Amino acid sequence: MGINVKIEPRKATDRGGYACMPLKKNIPQGRPDWELTSCPICGRECWRQPLIERALSQGALALCTECAIRKGITGK
Repeated sequence: MGINVKIEPRKATDRGGYACMPLKKNIPQGRPDWELTSCPICGRECWRQPLIERALSQGALALCTECAIRKGITGK
């Protein structure tokens, strides 16, 4: 039994959804232009990237990668 999840770049016409922020536990050092923040669902430290601004302007909710995937699969 497998799970199919479609992850693709956002289009200019996309609205809503979830934007993934990499978890600090997976990328401890981050990158110079990334800002350390916390996931609004689980509170774990994650990295806010400059590219996420486009998704936010389209109504997406920025979550850590694990919460975004969980929300995308279960809706919870």
